Amino acid sequence: MKKFTLTLFMVLILCTSIWAQSQKSFRIDYRVVTDASSTTESNESLIKAWVNKTHFRVDNAMMASIIYVGNKNENSAFALLPDSEEYVIIEDGTQNDDEEYALPVELVAGKQKKIAGYNCKLATVKVDYGAGDDETTTIEIWYTEDIPNLYWGEFSFFKQLKGAVLSLKLGDYGFTATNIVSENVENSMFEIPDNYTEMEDEGMNGMNEQLSEDRFAYGDEEGVLYGMRDEEGNAITQPLYTYIGTFSEDNVSIVIDDKEKYGAIDKNGKVLVPCKYEYLSYDEATQQYLFGENEKYGLLHKDGKVYVPAKYDMISFFNQGYATITLNDKSGLIDQNQKVVVPAQHDVIFEYNKNNYTTIEGEKYVLYSIAQKKKIIGGFDFLSLSLDCNIILAQKDGKYGYIDENGKTVIPFKFTFANTFSDNMAAVAEDENTEDIYYINTKGERIDFAAN
Repeated sequence: MKKFTLTLFMVLILCTSIWAQSQKSFRIDYRVVTDASSTTESNESLIKAWVNKTHFRVDNAMMASIIYVGNKNENSAFALLPDSEEYVIIEDGTQNDDEEYALPVELVAGKQKKIAGYNCKLATVKVDYGAGDDETTTIEIWYTEDIPNLYWGEFSFFKQLKGAVLSLKLGDYGFTATNIVSENVENSMFEIPDNYTEMEDEGMNGMNEQLSEDRFAYGDEEGVLYGMRDEEGNAITQPLYTYIGTFSEDNVSIVIDDKEKYGAIDKNGKVLVPCKYEYLSYDEATQQYLFGENEKYGLLHKDGKVYVPAKYDMISFFNQGYATITLNDKSGLIDQNQKVVVPAQHDVIFEYNKNNYTTIEGEKYVLYSIAQKKKIIGGFDFLSLSLDCNIILAQKDGKYGYIDENGKTVIPFKFTFANTFSDNMAAVAEDENTEDIYYINTKGERIDFAAN
């Protein structure tokens, strides 16, 4: 009996040792949304996060050179750079709970929806573009209190929420959770690898890093200005910039000079847009620049010529033939000929396609017709437009269904989970736990893939 007890004790010790090497965590797979046209094109997860009550880790395939890891109990965080096998300490545990956040989060009462099977609440954040006191736009955030909070890098303001963010949207851009599972992960996922070395201080500015496969940034002797070199160390540009952005796939990098003016260069150092703007960003899908000038915003063609003059408080890139505009805190739409098709009279325009747009009135989602220039139907808890058909996802009284562009219900409100149609099919579920997810066609009929 004593031998059995000792053996059992040793087994328990061994098991405890093994269990201690791993942690149960939620894994969240996010799909990145780069513009309204891409929201349903691909379910590829470009961001993966692991989170539990004490730790988090975020791997971003769009920024493959950076992995964010944090210990919430110790208020510590670091970034891993796998390409150079280096790490950077971001937080050292000296911060206190009373620190002021640069982006205060505002909770919105009475709003909820399900994302990836989890009940979510709504929060918003006002973002200042830096061009004037009133130059702000709104980030829409959906978070769930059923998963521990995580926050990383530029999203450190998520720390203010009581749960994990499952969706973030800023205009036509953002990310949304597509799959959430519980799994055991090794402790080493939340640790600095033994073979990593700490990055020197000059790397903290985001320079000395890879700009593309064969382009790198390098600093001057003072570490104030940066230039660009090739993979053999040959200088392509002299240190002229305080910032050089990573290159897009079509060879565009945003730069900032020593006068804090924005411009753009290509991989050969050729100036594509002179450094003369208050703000500049580039959209690869449309090959357009958003530029700021005299505290207003407009668009440039890829060759740097003005497309839409800087006369709006904000403007989006064109998509589906339209762009959103903001004037005096109100939003509207213009077409590619710069004709105003929807006057700037709405608090926000959430989505639009060739035929419709959605906004909110009295805390309810409303559908408008662009061509008819009128309100079609309102009173919904949520609306989401399809881009390749006229069937619109809607939610009311806690259930999802589908309406057409004229507001007629075409698929009953009976689903506990649903997403927008893409390629004439949508994923739905009717059970409360949203575990039995299946696909339907535009008639609401269940699709049997095995039969195909």
